[in-house]
Amino acid sequence: METKPAADAVSVLLVDDEKRNLDVLESILGPLELRLVCAMTPEEALLSLVHEEFACIVLDIHMPSMSGLELARLIKTRKRSQCIPIIFLTAYFLDEKDVLQGYGAGAVDYLTKPINPHILKSKVSVFVDLFRTARALGAANGALEMVIAQRKAAEETLRKNNTELEARVQDRVQELKRAHDELLAASRAKDDFLAMLSHELRTPLNPILLIASEAASDRELPPRVRTDFDTIRKNVELEARLIDDLLDLTRITRGKIMLEKRFLNVHPIVVEAIATMREEVDAKQIRLNLKLNAARQTVFADALRVQQIFLNLIKNAVKFTPAGGQITVDSSEIEDKLVIRVADTGIGMLPEEISGIFTAFSQGHHAGNGGTQRFGGLGLGLAISQRLAEFHSGKIYATSAGRDRGSTFSVELPFAEAAEEKENSLDELADPQPDSRAEGSGLRILLVEDHEPTRIALTQLLLRRHFKVSTAATLAEARNLASTQRFRVLISDLGLPDGNGCELMAEFGTRFNVQGIALTGYGMEQDVARSQQAGFATHLVKPVRVACLDQALIAILNGRAELETVL
Repeated sequence: METKPAADAVSVLLVDDEKRNLDVLESILGPLELRLVCAMTPEEALLSLVHEEFACIVLDIHMPSMSGLELARLIKTRKRSQCIPIIFLTAYFLDEKDVLQGYGAGAVDYLTKPINPHILKSKVSVFVDLFRTARALGAANGALEMVIAQRKAAEETLRKNNTELEARVQDRVQELKRAHDELLAASRAKDDFLAMLSHELRTPLNPILLIASEAASDRELPPRVRTDFDTIRKNVELEARLIDDLLDLTRITRGKIMLEKRFLNVHPIVVEAIATMREEVDAKQIRLNLKLNAARQTVFADALRVQQIFLNLIKNAVKFTPAGGQITVDSSEIEDKLVIRVADTGIGMLPEEISGIFTAFSQGHHAGNGGTQRFGGLGLGLAISQRLAEFHSGKIYATSAGRDRGSTFSVELPFAEAAEEKENSLDELADPQPDSRAEGSGLRILLVEDHEPTRIALTQLLLRRHFKVSTAATLAEARNLASTQRFRVLISDLGLPDGNGCELMAEFGTRFNVQGIALTGYGMEQDVARSQQAGFATHLVKPVRVACLDQALIAILNGRAELETVL
């Protein structure tokens, strides 16, 4: 039997073999709004305990089939019910032994009939409150355990994700490291390839340029022959310039360009660039107007590189200006900048061509219809000039009114501070004069060169200048000669079959106080640096004009040799 079932009611089990006693208990506990389950036999009580939880049990001690004490012991043997508090009811006075026996069976309290309703309600209420608290704690613990379980699951998932992420990061780092190493290796391979390409392309040109430049300045030859040799010289130098452009582009792209800045007067540099192109200007009967009117003209820059900028711009103007056209070069001041403009009446540019004119290998739309064959070139000059201007805190920009309406290229360079201005002389930039010929007067030179045509050409040129020349093609041959003869000057290639010319220079400079000229196809910055470290006074990059060789020899003869690079 049960009374007042409620959705959240707490159950209390009432056990008594007398129906009237159960009715009394129900009437007393009814106001507590409990779910009261009544059992008249031990079997009914045990069956109820199997099916549900109870806050407490109110149990009569004296029952016919089984005493309350025996039933209590049986209840306490079961795990599900062993913690349920039991209140014994008895109509008899119990001595101390009986009380202890009841407590031993699992009782928590005794009440004597007739029962005081207030006491019974009070005691049952305590157990009901404890049950509700325990149930609430159990629910809270369950929820907490669920949260903890969820958190542990989340932590485990996070740990797995972190482990996977770390593994992926490590894999990615290794991939990036491999890619970085591959890029470095590719970059080194490219540098080595360019250096070797430069050497292999320059070396065959060297004897041609040496002989052609010597013959072009030889006044004993007929003018027509000298003109022919001069044509050969210019074309060899053009080929060398193309090689230099490729190397310059690589240096600029990698940020390894070397600049030797000093205070410069820009106008003489522009004049010298125009003079270099004078023959091409005259050949096309181009009228050239020079209006260098800027009052201030001093900048802090590398003279050779600034000259390279203007030479590229003027060469570009001459190339794209038809015969009988006009080129104007003028200078002006805009705030703290010197502006040099090179304007022509040539083929002009479309807007889309202007946007890409400073991109390497770009030659404009004219190259799409046979233009490449018509105008030639690699499309590197403007790209190199732009970057060189940027390295000097300046810029170059181009404008054009359209096709066949000419183009204007403007170079902006910041002025140097007035307090420190020092103008360069034009002599610093000018080519060595053909008449500045070295005279050996019997001075002994050791020439080490494995390229036979270059070795023969150099030997003849040096003998004409009254030097005594001994030649070698390897380091071993050079060392054998040095062991029996004394030399004043060493002229050596760097790339030799059995080693490097820098080794020879370092050795001979220390042992024999020899001064050296490096004559090589290797012209990268690291090659020049190695030459300087080895002790060479001059680094001449093949192909070499004989005038440059004369200048290097004169510097040694006059005792004023210091490291100089001539490209």
